[in-house]
Amino acid sequence: MRRNEPENRCQVDDDAVGLLIAYRRLVATLRTMGPFRHLVTLVVIAAVFRWLWTQSLIERANVEAGRTIFPPTRAVRILLIVCGVAFTALLLLFWITPHKPNEWWVPYLFLGFLSLVLFGYPPVLSMEVEGIGSSAWWRSEKKLIRWEDVASLHYNTGSKQFVVRAKDGRKITHGGFNADQGQFVHDVHERTRLPMKITKPGTWKSETFEVPYEEDQPEEENGVHA
Repeated sequence: MRRNEPENRCQVDDDAVGLLIAYRRLVATLRTMGPFRHLVTLVVIAAVFRWLWTQSLIERANVEAGRTIFPPTRAVRILLIVCGVAFTALLLLFWITPHKPNEWWVPYLFLGFLSLVLFGYPPVLSMEVEGIGSSAWWRSEKKLIRWEDVASLHYNTGSKQFVVRAKDGRKITHGGFNADQGQFVHDVHERTRLPMKITKPGTWKSETFEVPYEEDQPEEENGVHA
């Protein structure tokens, strides 16, 4: 495993550089499109989120002794690293270059975006013998919902969020930015044997229905993941 670490870091660096170059080209193109750039921006954002969720279905979870790890996908890590470096560079550039007095609010804007990047980093999810764990860098202790404390399961087909709620109100969410969402949903559903509430967004209102647990239901669960 250690021999592959330099190669993996090089691959991440190459992907980050490629993403940054593509971003610069996109910004240059948008500047020449006039009013249509806002519509194009929304389409690009939707495509990025779709791509991130697709990566969640492709990347596999890491199986270790006694537990299964569902880390943030490599695509999410690369995107957040590039955004973090970009906002940090913009913040430093603002301080070292001359600026107008009425632009005092600009660094706070960059700090706000940088905070979103830092605290928006998805937690590492784990499925352990005791229950479901969630570890975030900004939390001192790991959140753990024991299997016997799981109260309900919810899946939203629009936002692709799978929420595990405990009896005391705590929740752990797989929002599609961690690896192997399909396996996560399947394993939690199989371990808890609880019915799953599925919400489908509609034009005017959402529709929610309940899917009971059955011993042999691979086709139904695959339909939920898709």
